[in-house]
Amino acid sequence: MRSRASAQSIGILFLLSYASIGLAASEEGQFPFKFAPVKGQSVSIDQPAGAEVIAHLPKNKQQVLAVVETYEASDNIQHIALIDDFNFDGAQDLALLESYGYGGVNLFYHLFLWDQAAQQFSKFGETISNPELDAKRQVLTTSARSGPVWSSTKYKLEQGKLYPAVDWEAITVNDGNWQRLTFKNPQGQVIGHKVVSSQDEQSGDTGENLPNAGASIKVKKAALYDRPNAAAKTKMYLIQKDIVSLLDWQPTEGDPYSGAGWFLVRYQGKKLIEKWIEGSALVKP
Repeated sequence: MRSRASAQSIGILFLLSYASIGLAASEEGQFPFKFAPVKGQSVSIDQPAGAEVIAHLPKNKQQVLAVVETYEASDNIQHIALIDDFNFDGAQDLALLESYGYGGVNLFYHLFLWDQAAQQFSKFGETISNPELDAKRQVLTTSARSGPVWSSTKYKLEQGKLYPAVDWEAITVNDGNWQRLTFKNPQGQVIGHKVVSSQDEQSGDTGENLPNAGASIKVKKAALYDRPNAAAKTKMYLIQKDIVSLLDWQPTEGDPYSGAGWFLVRYQGKKLIEKWIEGSALVKP
């Protein structure tokens, strides 16, 4: 069986990854299995040929859902599907395990939403990973790890459809104390950014109402820039122990994985200043 990463220590890591799943979901350990999308209706999910997953629908109809991997007992896969109301419309939906990565930390799913009017499933447009559900806020969170860094996306509802509303990106500065949020509208356009404290993240909180993270100047004199570029240096500067609010972050130009990057900061002195500053000049207060 091929996977996106080595399966070393996968049994232990799968148990750890369960903590990231909103466990209101029911888990299915093997094919075939049945569940009721809505009360009084039943569907059966099977993988008769070993790869292609078939849904047996009401009125004796069938629907081909996806081709997914066939797992063996030695793979230590704890479940092959999740069942829950992923789009908060009152019907139970289906997430099929497509594959796993990073030694079992990342679990990737095909998501199929139940369409009651059509009496069949509708495939969600994106593969999701490590899903969490917050029914109260009606937010679906997906997350994945790459190296030491986790990133996540918060999906919200717009006219009954899920869309990726906020991307959360860990900023690998200052021991990972901060995260950059990118806000999007239902059309996929970026409408804003924010930097927040990592400890403020909760599974269903999209971040709009979270306060901007604060930081302190740790050097004697920190130059301010009009843009996140050394060529855009101004004559303005902040001094050691000045406190700023973090509005945005950009990686170091040309190499996003090195250096401390650039922060857009707000400083309230005699007048309000919003300028860019090198990340190496900042420390968590």
